[in-house]
Amino acid sequence: MRFSAVPLLAGSMLALAALPIVAHHGGAVEWQTDVRGPLVGTATRFEFQFPHVVVYMDVEGPSGVQNWAVTTRWTPTILRRHGWKRDSIVPGDRLVVTYVAHVESPTVVQMRSIEVNGATLSLDF
Repeated sequence: MRFSAVPLLAGSMLALAALPIVAHHGGAVEWQTDVRGPLVGTATRFEFQFPHVVVYMDVEGPSGVQNWAVTTRWTPTILRRHGWKRDSIVPGDRLVVTYVAHVESPTVVQMRSIEVNGATLSLDF
């Protein structure tokens, strides 16, 4: 019987390629645990794409208007199953968000609840 290194090499490459995916989901290090809010502002952009949905919003603060990035924990596929659509949020919508803050970036947060023009988009699943 002759040994071929090709299957071993191919398997090793697949295992190494999966490492960034596993590392990406270590979210406990990135987010603080205390829920904050409300964060009130106006939607400027909505990215309904992988790996996580992100809405950008302008928020008025003591030093003027800042653009915040508000991400979800969920993929578009999961959110779509719970009623979200590509046009669930459009620029100009009024947003009210409760969130957990990023440990290093003060204007990057992960939403725990969101209202769009007074209507709640479900995140309770």
